[in-house]
Amino acid sequence: MLFDINNNSMRTAVTREEMRSRVAGAYATVNYGARPLGAVLGGTVGGWLGIAPTFVATGFGGLVAFTLIVVSPIIKVRAISEL
Repeated sequence: MLFDINNNSMRTAVTREEMRSRVAGAYATVNYGARPLGAVLGGTVGGWLGIAPTFVATGFGGLVAFTLIVVSPIIKVRAISEL
């Protein structure tokens, strides 16, 4: 939730007024559209490799995502003027 609040605030601040609804719609489509695909992929891999290896792979993927966020320059932004 903390990431979502900051993400929405930054996206709103840097997007022109007339483009906000389009940007929000595109973001929601990609964000919420990827979830069912991930569920299908996870179920398929879980059925193919088994539950434990799938959980390990998922944990590794989460660690990679976390690392990308931590090393991102966005994490250092403290004010909208820095964008």
